[in-house]
Amino acid sequence: MKKISTITIAAAAMLLVFSACETTKQEPAPTPVVEEDDLEYQRSINKIEGQVVSKETFNADKAAILKKIAELNDIMTKKDYNSWLKYISEDSKKYWSNSYTLLKASEKLPKELKGLKLKNLNDYFNYVFIPSRKGRQIDEIRYNSAESVKAVQVTKSEENDKTKITVYYNFIKEGGDWNVELPQL
Repeated sequence: MKKISTITIAAAAMLLVFSACETTKQEPAPTPVVEEDDLEYQRSINKIEGQVVSKETFNADKAAILKKIAELNDIMTKKDYNSWLKYISEDSKKYWSNSYTLLKASEKLPKELKGLKLKNLNDYFNYVFIPSRKGRQIDEIRYNSAESVKAVQVTKSEENDKTKITVYYNFIKEGGDWNVELPQL
C-alpha cells in the first residue's frame, strides 16, 4: 500500500509541476492611443532644433495666436487700420513703411490691382493684408523657433492624398506677446 500511495503522490506532484509549467497565453500589449492633439503638437515642433517647446507652452501659444487671429478678422472686417497696427511687429512696421519696399510690392500686385501704387502702410493693410487673409481658416501653428510661429491652413488633396500647407500668418514673440510679422519681399 505504501507503494501505491507513494506512486499516487509522485504522480500528483508531477501533474502539479507540469500544470505549473504550462505556458500562459499573454495578450499583446495595448497599442498606445495617439490623440490628434498629440500628432498636431509633434507636427508643430518637428522643425525646431536645439530648442524645447513643451506641450503646455504649445497649447498656450496656439490659444493666444488663434485669439489674435480672431481679433484680426474683426479688425479686417471693420478695416480698422489703427487697431491693426497694434498687432504688427516693430520690424514689420519699419520695413513696410519704406517707400522703396512699397514701390517693389506695387510691382508684384495681382492683375486686378496693376497700376496701383502702394504709398504707405495703410495701403498695404487695405490692398495686400486684408485680401490675402480675410475669411481664411487657420488649422494649426508650426514653430520656426520658440519665438517664431507660422499659422497655417492644412488641406488634403482628394486626388493624390497629399497634404498642402498654406501659411497665412507669421508671428514673432516680442516682449512676451505674439505679434504679426509681415513677410518681406
